[in-house]
Amino acid sequence: MRVTQNTTANLVTNNLQTIRKRTEDLQQQASTGYKVSTASDDPVTAQQILHMKSLMTAGDQYARNISNGIAWLTMSEGAMSELGNVITRAKELAVAMSSETNNANSRAAAVNEFKELKAQIITLGNTQLNGRYIFGGFKNDTPPFDASGNFNGTDDAIMVEVDRGSSVQMNYSGGQLIRGTGGGTDIISSLDNIINALSADNTSGVQAELSTLDNALGQVLATRTDLGARMSHFNAANNIVNDMKLSLTKITSDKQDVDLMQVISDLSKQQTAYQAAVAASAKVSQVSLLDYLR
Repeated sequence: MRVTQNTTANLVTNNLQTIRKRTEDLQQQASTGYKVSTASDDPVTAQQILHMKSLMTAGDQYARNISNGIAWLTMSEGAMSELGNVITRAKELAVAMSSETNNANSRAAAVNEFKELKAQIITLGNTQLNGRYIFGGFKNDTPPFDASGNFNGTDDAIMVEVDRGSSVQMNYSGGQLIRGTGGGTDIISSLDNIINALSADNTSGVQAELSTLDNALGQVLATRTDLGARMSHFNAANNIVNDMKLSLTKITSDKQDVDLMQVISDLSKQQTAYQAAVAASAKVSQVSLLDYLR
């Protein structure tokens, strides 16, 4: 009789401990909102959550890189658009001044305008974004063009990682775009040649630069076309990163976050079960005491 009673008492005690532990777990989930608060709660799930959070952290960095790249390209596109306008005006003026009918006063006025156009190009070449000169390459903390139009930056490509193993160049070299380094058209030299030709009343010298200005405009347009392709790459990468982060957030939430209403319901059930177990324990204790008195 005593063995059976002791066994029953042990079962009741174990049941109480199980219910208490489950109640404590549910209370922890209710207070934190998490199914897994520590690795000991569920080592496998905890490891999976850590891995997904590391992927989301990487995704956040990719998103920042993409945002920065888009900002640089947007600023670059604006500068290139205006650069195209300046070259178009230079071509119009050069065509007008390629005639020998122009007098000294009109030539002098044209020289002043060409100097102003050159200054505008230099200003565009020194375009900044957040204190960085976007056409300066790696040397982007100082103006890449001096007052004469000499390029003091670098032609290096600034690459940004938009996904694991995938990078996109976000900059354009001012040396290549404006001074034609690497075999392109030197826009500054062309304007200087026109200014010198007009100053010397050399009409043929002005005419000789017309094709160069056409090439300069083509150079800017080709660069803008390439910029559009890069912008599309950045936008596509941005969509991928956003979708990835959204999926990871949902999966992580499914694995980590609790259904609060379900937890509250389960907690109420556990409390009821605990009260029933306590009552059962009390009955067992009474029976054991009566058995002892006999």
